[in-house]
Amino acid sequence: MESPPTGRERGFSLIELMLTIALAGIIFAAMVPFFYNALRQTSRDARRNDAQLIAQDRIEQVRLLNYADISQTNLTSGKDADGNNLGDGKFGTTYTPVGQRPYSTAYAVTHIIPTGTDVSDTDYEKVVVTVTTPDGLSHVDMSTIIKNPAPGIVSTDSGGSSGTLPTTNLSITCSFKNWSEVVQSTSKGVYYKRTATDGTTFTSTHLYPTSASSPTVQWTGLTGGTTYTYVVYCYSSQWDSGNTPFQSPPFHLLKSARLKFDTNPGGS
Repeated sequence: MESPPTGRERGFSLIELMLTIALAGIIFAAMVPFFYNALRQTSRDARRNDAQLIAQDRIEQVRLLNYADISQTNLTSGKDADGNNLGDGKFGTTYTPVGQRPYSTAYAVTHIIPTGTDVSDTDYEKVVVTVTTPDGLSHVDMSTIIKNPAPGIVSTDSGGSSGTLPTTNLSITCSFKNWSEVVQSTSKGVYYKRTATDGTTFTSTHLYPTSASSPTVQWTGLTGGTTYTYVVYCYSSQWDSGNTPFQSPPFHLLKSARLKFDTNPGGS
């Protein structure tokens, strides 16, 4: 015959079980806000990361645009001056990733003209992209500076007396973004054309830089003044296999001039 269970051998009573369940419920209830806040922060971080990726993508797409199309109006509207979709067609005030709500996008474009006394460079466009998450709680700013690919012209006064500028013994000096990209041959390289008011032209010899320590070419002893118009040409291996030369804007050589060629616009 079995003996009745002692106190040590008894199971949980109903009251003890109910107290245990209630205590567990209180603990879990206290942890719910912690889990909720953790999930909300994770979701917010994910949205901010997406905003950063969108901003980076917009910066890369801006850098692929034609320099003349980079303006705050065009980027905000998503259209170029002719009303065509700009770039990849995803510019404008919103960007919607697949399966997500739209992110707000804003563009600020600032035109920069460098200043200097004896040396200046071509102009730039500073573009700032701001992407705001769908909940509006955070945003990402990203910026880039894009250089005008047109050659910049730098002039230095060669002297003169009583405020007059000389028209003889002037020079043109050309420097390059990468001297090794200038095509080096007898029929190509860098040269200038001079056109007189009567329409006659003169084409100089073709020159090219020879090393990183000598990255310029120069023509000296030139005649200037408003009676002559100069244009400088440069053949680059980075442009149409060197078959199409870059061309500087026409200018009158009133004083010695310095021109800089970007031999690989948009490149490294």
